[in-house]
Amino acid sequence: MPIPPDVAENLTAEVLKAKATLDETIAEAEKKFWLRIGELSQSYRGAQKDIAAALSVQRDSVYKNVRKYSGTDS
Repeated sequence: MPIPPDVAENLTAEVLKAKATLDETIAEAEKKFWLRIGELSQSYRGAQKDIAAALSVQRDSVYKNVRKYSGTDS
């Protein structure tokens, strides 16, 4: 039995809306994460290095992401 075109179009529209919601939620969570990491990186001298080790990334990556999400990236 063939599917009516409007049903397929509605399904596609709903999937795209759900995907947009997912993308927004992920972006907001990522921003909150890096803002918190920025706060933590000010905890003590060398904290950024320890954060990088805990995340298994380069210290520069931590620095760049904190700047990116804090709005101080120029």
